[in-house]
Amino acid sequence: MCQVKVIDKDLKKGWVKVRIEDVDDLWILKNLIKEGDVVVARTTRDVKMEGEGKRRLPMTLAIKVEKLYFQPFASRLRVHGIIVEGPEEYGLKGSHHTLNIDVGSEVTLFKESINQSLLKRLESLSNRRRFRALLVAADFDEASLAILYDQGVRFLNDLTLPGVGSDDESSVENIATRIAEEVTKYVESEKIDFIVVGSPTVLREAVVKELKTRVGGKLKIFADSVSIGGRAGIQELLRRDSVKNLLQESVIVEGEAILERFLKILASNPERVAYGLKDVEYAALSNAVDTLLVSEDLLTFDERERVERILSIVEERGGNVRIIPSESPLATKLRGFGGIIALLRYALPRDIN
Repeated sequence: MCQVKVIDKDLKKGWVKVRIEDVDDLWILKNLIKEGDVVVARTTRDVKMEGEGKRRLPMTLAIKVEKLYFQPFASRLRVHGIIVEGPEEYGLKGSHHTLNIDVGSEVTLFKESINQSLLKRLESLSNRRRFRALLVAADFDEASLAILYDQGVRFLNDLTLPGVGSDDESSVENIATRIAEEVTKYVESEKIDFIVVGSPTVLREAVVKELKTRVGGKLKIFADSVSIGGRAGIQELLRRDSVKNLLQESVIVEGEAILERFLKILASNPERVAYGLKDVEYAALSNAVDTLLVSEDLLTFDERERVERILSIVEERGGNVRIIPSESPLATKLRGFGGIIALLRYALPRDIN
């Protein structure tokens, strides 16, 4: 998979220039930009031309950020703000503009300061190998297809199947063919790295056989058992060791493992974990945080600067930070703990939340 590329940087002057080379990079960039930053990128803008009326021209503009718009799994990040630099002949300074940042865009980001911690976060995210797995969970009555990748789980389609019967349409082979046809549609368009099929034994073997006929040699196909098809089957498949091992570098799978460890330690030794903003901040300042899991929500609310300061402290002191997309089921679980949890290096006596 392609990865965001740091083209140039000047930490003293507080800027970094990156090239967006993958859809996931847009999510990375979104988490780095905040209100008040200045973003410079190529764009197009309607300008008045003497004797010609308005024309839309390509140009480079710098805008001071007011708002960000990003749809999960979309291929565009929209950065809205006030123009602070641009071609002088058009008198654009002070006007509002929206930069559309796509895959292939080169963007320069100016912040009040770009420290080593922030740069380390950018580089660690960009250097992580990424996978996109197409997950299939099917029984004889229903099937669901989903993609697991850095931004989370994206459901592609839900199929209603006829169930096993005496007619040809409801035979195991024909049901497997229908599922394989649907899977094949997404293999190229979604740049899939491999396929994981979860299903009862007989159907699973038929689906894998059909998929090998259609995409054999192009992709690896893995199989595991699930007790049910549909979206519930996808969630069951995500908990399987086979998927965890294959996607061990995926943020979501890793995050689920961290949460599972957190819950076990919370029950047996609560002084070895922290949760909630106040408690985690205290642990970070005490140099106690080994691993921190935070919902993306906290980076968009009023406490953003406080949260980013905590992340920087943890990273500067050798801790691991994982940011979980707000649209993922894992983020919902984190909200029950204030959106942020931490595994600690040692027991930290305090008033537990």
